[in-house]
Amino acid sequence: MAGDPDYLIRVLVPTIQSLERFMMDFLTKVPGVANIRSSFALKQVRYKTALPLPANGLTLAN
Repeated sequence: MAGDPDYLIRVLVPTIQSLERFMMDFLTKVPGVANIRSSFALKQVRYKTALPLPANGLTLAN
């Protein structure tokens, strides 16, 4: 792997306090976990996971 993250997990929790509890009570106790970086969405603007790739496999020109 290149870059910062070795693993990316998505966790659905009802509150920020629940996220903190999950990280402190579970993730920090997993052997080999050296550090944790978290981020969260303030609101969902758009939900789309597919990338707009051209059918012919060529890159898009600007």
